Amino acid sequence: MSCKRQLGELQQSKKLLDESGVQVLAISTDNLDGPMGMVANDGIEFPILYTSLDDSVPHLFGVFDLFGDGLAAASVFLVDVQGDIVWQSIGENPTHQVSAEKVIEQVELLK
Repeated sequence: MSCKRQLGELQQSKKLLDESGVQVLAISTDNLDGPMGMVANDGIEFPILYTSLDDSVPHLFGVFDLFGDGLAAASVFLVDVQGDIVWQSIGENPTHQVSAEKVIEQVELLK
């Protein structure tokens, strides 16, 4: 599944996520033109944070350069209001993406 498709699935589920009190944030190490175009063209309404010039966030979460490609691995973290990671999915290979359905399932389990 592509990142674009995953973000689209999460966007389709935004109402459910909003009702659960979940805030979705996406972080990208891509060139700024890629994510910005995706937001504009695909109607993504949740914040997308850009770290293309600063890889400290993926380093902090331990997901930078896991596959020797100089990029952040596709990862999803659920963080509670205290700032603790309560669930995570870290890319198993360079093309791995967790489905929006799986993220929503985990959100429901945490309620």
